[in-house]
This record gives sequence, structure tokens and C-alpha cells, in this order.
Amino acid sequence: MSSGILRREGDVEVSLSGQELVERVLKKGKAESVNLQVKKRPFMVLGPERLVLPPRLAESKLARDVAEAGLLAGLVLMARRQEKVVGWRTWAVKFGSAMPAFTTIVMFFAIAVRAITPGMAIGLVAASLGLATIFLWLTLPVERAAASAVSEMLEETPLVPRKSEGEKLANLVRASVWRKIVPGAVAWIGGK
Repeated sequence: MSSGILRREGDVEVSLSGQELVERVLKKGKAESVNLQVKKRPFMVLGPERLVLPPRLAESKLARDVAEAGLLAGLVLMARRQEKVVGWRTWAVKFGSAMPAFTTIVMFFAIAVRAITPGMAIGLVAASLGLATIFLWLTLPVERAAASAVSEMLEETPLVPRKSEGEKLANLVRASVWRKIVPGAVAWIGGK
């Protein structure tokens, strides 16, 4: 269902950019003091006082990108109350991106020097993907709670000019959480 919402409504342009939504969410959450930077980073960089927003999300007006930026702002608001919990989620996302890729590279070289068989290597890569997915699944409630808070703001307050646009973004924020259950290595191969 979430992938259907993202496909159906994600490519629609909205009236504000990702950075504008982040600024509005932080202001509504009484977190204007958060250091918001726009620069390219391979992983999520956020905390109770800092958010690094990728240029792709900051400048885009595509509903999918704006919703993803809003979700990051929700995570910052959550980090202001529960920093360790959000830290675990950030770690799980990094682990889900790095560990399977690292394991694949190590297994490639292990096969090349004939230290293990190709079947064992495939099994170990699959195990690392499974472990990454388990960590992402176990920490998913953190993003779901952040998405819920941002969605409520979008539905109940005038963060965006049109109510229909706020409802659409609220649905996309909730749906974008489920995309993050896939380890980064698999998401990269499959495309976003």
C-alpha cells in the first residue's frame, strides 16, 4: 500500500520545497535553534540540535522528496526528547547500508583467494542482509512515531497553503517510513 501511495502521489509537485517544510516543522515544534545545513552526506546526519539535509531533498518540490525531508525534521524533534532512541535508528540505517556492502566486498576477495566457497559467500552476504533488515525492522517504530507527529502537524495546522496538499504530504510521510526497511545496499541496487 505504501509503495502505491509513493508511486501514485510522489511525483506530484507541491507548493513548497523540502527545506521550507523542514523549517516550518521545526518552527511548529519549537526547535528553531536547530542548525540546519544543506550538503551532500551519504548517511542520515541528525540530532537534537543538528540536521544535514541533502540538496536533493532541500531543493526539490516533488511531494515524495518534500515528505522525506519532513520525516527527517520529525526525527530531529523526536531526538530532542529521546536522543538515544533516534541514535539507535540512525545507527541501524548506517549499518543497513554499510554492512551488506562491506560483507559483499570481503566475500568477493575471500572467493578470489579461495578462502571460502562461493556458496558460503552467498550465505554470508544473505545473512548480513538479514541482520541489517532485522535491525531496521526493530528500530522502525522510531521513524513511525516521527512520521506520525509530522503527519498530525500537516493535517491539523496550516503548514502548507492548501489542506489537500497537507493531507497528501501527511500520507506520503507515513508511507516513506516503510521504504527505509530495505537495507541500503538493496535499495541502491533496486533504485529509489
